[in-house]
Amino acid sequence: MAGPITGFWGKLETADSGSPAAPNWHPLADHCADVAACAETLFRIPTMNARFARLGGRQNLDEITLQRLAFLACLHDVGKFNHGFQNKAFAGSQPIAGHVVEAVSLLCSPLDFPERVAFLKALASDELSRWVENPWDIARFLVAAFSHHGRPVQPAAPALSLWRANQQRDPMRGVAELTAAARNWFPAAFACGGPPLPSAPQFQHGFAGAVMLADWIASDPKFFPYSDREDPDRISFARARASELVRYIGLETLSALLSLRELSPPIAAVLGVPELRPIQVLAASLPVGEEGGLAVLEAETGSGKTEAALAHFLSLFRYGYVNGIYFALPTRTAALQLYRRVLGVIRRAFPDSESCPPVVLAVPGYLEIDGLEGTRLAPFEVLWNDDEQQRFRFRGWAAEHPKRYLAGAVVVGTVDQVLLSSLAVGHAHMRAAALLRHLLVIDEVHCSDPYMTRLLGAVLRRHLAAGGHALLMSATLGSAARERLLRPEAHPRLVPTPGFAVACDTTYPAFTLRTSTSSPVVHAVASGKGQKSVLTALSEDMSAPAAVAARALHAAAAGAAVVVLRNTVKDCVITQQTLEKLATGVDGLRYLFRCGGVPAPHHARFSKDDRAALDEALEGAFGKHRRFGGVVAVTTQTVQQSLDLDADFLITDLCPIDVLLQRIGRLHRHAGRARPREFETPQVVVLVPSRRDLSAYIRPGGEANGPHGLGTVYPDLRILEATWRLLLERRTLLIPDDNRTLVESATHPERLLALVGELGGAWREHAAWVEGVAIGDEQLAQLNLMNWDSPFLGEDEMDRRWLFPSDEMARRIATRLGEQDRLAVFSPTVRGPFGTPVGALTIPAYWIPRASDHERPVEVTAAGGVVCFRFGSRDFVYDRLGLRPGAPEQEDDNADA
Repeated sequence: MAGPITGFWGKLETADSGSPAAPNWHPLADHCADVAACAETLFRIPTMNARFARLGGRQNLDEITLQRLAFLACLHDVGKFNHGFQNKAFAGSQPIAGHVVEAVSLLCSPLDFPERVAFLKALASDELSRWVENPWDIARFLVAAFSHHGRPVQPAAPALSLWRANQQRDPMRGVAELTAAARNWFPAAFACGGPPLPSAPQFQHGFAGAVMLADWIASDPKFFPYSDREDPDRISFARARASELVRYIGLETLSALLSLRELSPPIAAVLGVPELRPIQVLAASLPVGEEGGLAVLEAETGSGKTEAALAHFLSLFRYGYVNGIYFALPTRTAALQLYRRVLGVIRRAFPDSESCPPVVLAVPGYLEIDGLEGTRLAPFEVLWNDDEQQRFRFRGWAAEHPKRYLAGAVVVGTVDQVLLSSLAVGHAHMRAAALLRHLLVIDEVHCSDPYMTRLLGAVLRRHLAAGGHALLMSATLGSAARERLLRPEAHPRLVPTPGFAVACDTTYPAFTLRTSTSSPVVHAVASGKGQKSVLTALSEDMSAPAAVAARALHAAAAGAAVVVLRNTVKDCVITQQTLEKLATGVDGLRYLFRCGGVPAPHHARFSKDDRAALDEALEGAFGKHRRFGGVVAVTTQTVQQSLDLDADFLITDLCPIDVLLQRIGRLHRHAGRARPREFETPQVVVLVPSRRDLSAYIRPGGEANGPHGLGTVYPDLRILEATWRLLLERRTLLIPDDNRTLVESATHPERLLALVGELGGAWREHAAWVEGVAIGDEQLAQLNLMNWDSPFLGEDEMDRRWLFPSDEMARRIATRLGEQDRLAVFSPTVRGPFGTPVGALTIPAYWIPRASDHERPVEVTAAGGVVCFRFGSRDFVYDRLGLRPGAPEQEDDNADA
């Protein structure tokens, strides 16, 4: 409303100075109606209703329960009635206070405080207490609602004067009037009978997440414009708008479900394949019901796992068991590469744009939905360059902020975004609540380290407890990891691993399926690709880039498409530079991989537009439709996931056998293609150190730190040693028949124990160090987890398991998952190495640990495809070799992509 503030305000437009601008304000009761309507609408979404009911030990959330939850959500902002908050609208008024801690502190203050007595009376607490079996639970639900700013709030000493009536206003009267209005909005909440609200702590935490999500939606003025008058019927508008928004955003997908059922398009056509492969046929018909379940898909690289996951999603979606999917990849690069493929499948499945669910790219620093890029105008303001401005203004909401990604319908992003839903960091509850309705797909799950595996176990445990659905995929998952992932409810150290012989005999490829009410069942799957016989050779040129480059150029001169895959960016860049020097000398420049006509390596340290151009160029040179002819690309792990590459010849650094098998998946990927005569049989050269002794890289105390990622990118030298031995023993690898035995031979605990027993000495120290780090990481993960098993508010003051750590600690927790990486934004844009404008570059947090959230690049120069700038306290260079610190000696040898 424009004009003088005549009542309690909930939202206020302010100028940059912080003083009211003109003033424009939104009545507090109207804002509470907006949030309550959003919460009510969320709980009415069938999938959300089912998930929350399951968390509460119920079959469903009945109408009385729904309205009681909406009523409690309506009270989320009662803290704003205090004088300190209301004074913010009037310059010079004192005191000034917030509204979250103030409400929690008053609620939890001593019983004999008259202000608390008045507060409870204004909230109708006597009637609310009849909704629960345990009197503490109403306070817990209220604290969960009050904690809508992203984290549970700890009570403090209450500032009682903030709540006493004065000449300007009476806070308790405001609370009572809101309570009375909410009674009219949700009359069934006060009906006699009805089951008690669920007392399970998991339900309380889920409720907190739903209120956070409802508050975030309702606080967006483009969704819920400020009232232009006193509106006694604001709730009607709010309900109608909330119902529209959940459809636009993708939280509710009924129209898409009905469209899929009506059109029933052939699944092969939807997936874009001529015919379904065996794993895709099984994925589309897995016997999973509404009770939820966890599936593990193990199949060789290139077997069609991505399409199988989407077939599984469409099957679950058709039955209404899920209303969204989150496709989680191990790296941002992999997510970017997969996004277009997923977008294509969704468009074919839902050809009507009105019913097609929004497809969100969930990668921080990017802003894309349905293949359309947005332009960020301000932290919470985005311009969608499309004719349908109004439609995309709503449809793009989930893509506009990382904390909102999981509210989308079809979302492709990194696994970090999922793991953040389990950590004690801001808005974790909201992420978790939004995730419950999705099919959660974790691709390349074997890439997870012990820290991430423990976090993932917590996510899966919560997801399955709510009746959710999850699919884990890997080409090379060891039995120990598989058994732990299939039993997320158990302590990982207590889950038995099958013996080595049994593990080797386990079916492969396979779907292993476990519902929430059954034990795991293995479904055998035919490969559908035939056998690939790969010749292996070892080369001691790991530290000899000139020899590596010469071998690659010789193969290219024979007509081969060659991929050189190094473990670190540093080695990748050095090999690229060496290759170019050598190619000049032998007139071999025509064999260099190029992007936009410029020679370049392929790794993750490029701008988003340049990375997309590099991916496209690489698939053009190595993809299914490439031309015959020699070419050499120097790369890192960025090529071993999602890109459809088909190399004639592979040169790779030594790496764990499961990773090596994934890399080999890019070799002779498409059967039937004409190959150069010398490379008609798949060949891989594995680069190893010239000294046959990895123990040289073991430091006192057991930690490993060697060159080329040995002991850093891949810290467990036992697995590298076991892999090296396998390659010495086996001149030929049969893919996929050998996959299971190869992986178990290099990763199974029995084999690693025997290896250490044989080698002794420093290897024993190293084994102890690896195990100690793993245990430490698991314990750290456990400490950092959000505790859904502990109720909001302990029964005594010492029980604080429901609280989050300090803001500083939360930042450290998030930093480990890349949440604190910084975006260097160039305004205006600068011309990049491949001729395209560069608007932003992602800078890893470990390069700039002290950079602020508001840091911007300075001292920017751009000429000849080279961009130089300063960010924080460090200089950087960005050119055709990628982003790196300006001082070469500061280059990080341990970075893996």
